[in-house]
Amino acid sequence: MLWGGSFLMIAVPFWQWKKSENGSLANSIFLAFIFLPLIALMLMPFFGTKYTLSDDQILIDNGFSTQRIKLTDITYIAPTRNMISAPALSLDRLEIDYKNKKVLISPKDKLLFYQEIRARNPNIVIVK
Repeated sequence: MLWGGSFLMIAVPFWQWKKSENGSLANSIFLAFIFLPLIALMLMPFFGTKYTLSDDQILIDNGFSTQRIKLTDITYIAPTRNMISAPALSLDRLEIDYKNKKVLISPKDKLLFYQEIRARNPNIVIVK
C-alpha cells in the first residue's frame, strides 16, 4: 500500500496534466515536488529500520529515531499481530515489554532472536 500510494502521489499530477486540456506541466511538476517529503516519510521505514543486539542492549533504529533498551530492563517478549504504528515492517511482530513501556519489532529470524536474547539475559520471559 505504501509503495502504491507513493507511486500514485507522483503519477496522478502527471496523469491529470496529460488528460486535462488546460493543465500545466509546471503545475504538475510543482505538485509532485510538494509530495516528495510525504513520500519520503512513507517509505523511510523500508530503508532505515534495523535492530542491533549487543551484549547489554537492543538498538532500534527506524530512520526517524533511535531507541536503546537495556536487556536488564526487559521483562517479557511475546508475539503479536498488533497493527499500531511501530518500528516494525511486518505484522508478524514481537512485543517487548520494558520499564512499563512496550515496543513492537519484527526481526527476520525470530528463533535466532529468541536464542540470542536468552543467551544474554536468561531472566527474560519469552512467549512463543
